[in-house]
Amino acid sequence: MRVGLRLEGTSCRTVVLDGRTIVSPAREVHASSLPEALESALSALRREFGSGITEITADVGRVLAERKLASVVAIRISPRPPADAFHDTVLPPLVEPAVTRTVHVAGGHDLRGRPLAPLNLQSFLADLPGILAGSARNVAITSVGSTASKEHETRIADAILSNDKDVRISISSDFYSSVFRDRDYTAILNSALMETGEELAAVLEEAGRRQFPASLLSFGKNDGGRAPLSRLAMAPVHGLHAEPAMAILGAATLAGIPEGEVILCTDGGVTVAHTRGGLPAARSVIRQGFAASLASNAAILEPYTVHHPVRGDFPSVVADLRERQDEALPFELVPTLPSSHDAALVGSAAAPLTAWIDRLETVSGRADLQRVQNRAEEDAHSAAVQLGASPGQTHIVESNVYAMPYGNPGIVRIRVQAAGETHANEEHMLPTAVLRSTS
Repeated sequence: MRVGLRLEGTSCRTVVLDGRTIVSPAREVHASSLPEALESALSALRREFGSGITEITADVGRVLAERKLASVVAIRISPRPPADAFHDTVLPPLVEPAVTRTVHVAGGHDLRGRPLAPLNLQSFLADLPGILAGSARNVAITSVGSTASKEHETRIADAILSNDKDVRISISSDFYSSVFRDRDYTAILNSALMETGEELAAVLEEAGRRQFPASLLSFGKNDGGRAPLSRLAMAPVHGLHAEPAMAILGAATLAGIPEGEVILCTDGGVTVAHTRGGLPAARSVIRQGFAASLASNAAILEPYTVHHPVRGDFPSVVADLRERQDEALPFELVPTLPSSHDAALVGSAAAPLTAWIDRLETVSGRADLQRVQNRAEEDAHSAAVQLGASPGQTHIVESNVYAMPYGNPGIVRIRVQAAGETHANEEHMLPTAVLRSTS
């Protein structure tokens, strides 16, 4: 049995899933503090289910969103500083106040990984004592061309850690986007969330080990998958917007449609998503209008309109998730799931381990392209196994190749997603035959 868990404020909400069956409906515990609520909720589950609980996945997005962002030092590596204010990186208003200092370092690479300028490490080392003398313990390092080479970012990070090993560092090459502004924003936000991520990981680890010492602990991700709890301290930004993806996955799980359409009806409106391979279809960035996008793989959720095509041969589920359901749904939709279920909690319980490979490759011909794509699939499979998935229960969900724009022949982007279950849950969510989408 698996537990889906959601933390918020000083409350903890849980559901218990056995396969695709809810064996304990959603319960919420309120207490004077978040650790106390978590402890109380898990203690009640231990008394009822004991060692039958094998995995616990926590959705921590609401806590990450409600906590104050920590102060961050932003280190930007590029051939030269911005020429004027127009060319300076503009951060969304939510994140901008978190940056207490910005440091420019000469360096960076082009799309092919060639240095645009030598890394001015000596100048940075001269400034480093002053940088570390401040109160900020969180550093975000962004480099032009980091999608092609992370060498300059790594050298700066090594220099910082050699002087102070307790500094939290987030580097932009961990987040794929072809846009420097997106990577910069994501690395800074991730760095600002790392302190809260550490705290949540410690609280969950302590309570989980005390109540369920043999259970595997994970946190829910924006793509509808999960990752080991240890990664929450390093990449909390990937758990910031997990709830929408979990709602999609939960509705699809209860309806038994690993490949199909999911329509979510909430108090905020009606949205539609799709599942493939047992997971929500995902994109690599979370768009925010004209502001910088968040470079995190996240479920695609679009507004449902009157022009939405209806296919009789395509599996579909309509989930009514509104607080009050005394009025009919818009667009003449009819719910196909019981309204009492917390779909997002069910999704947290059902989420498989997921891993992504998203990188640039230089190719010369079709055979070379197939070779690098195969290698990326092998790397994604291995990455999922390293997270704890069983090799026999790990599958490639998505495998795509994209040509790069701006006149860069021979350079392609390889994007692959793998998903899998642990040995303890080899019979669980993912079907044996999983759709592989290639183009």
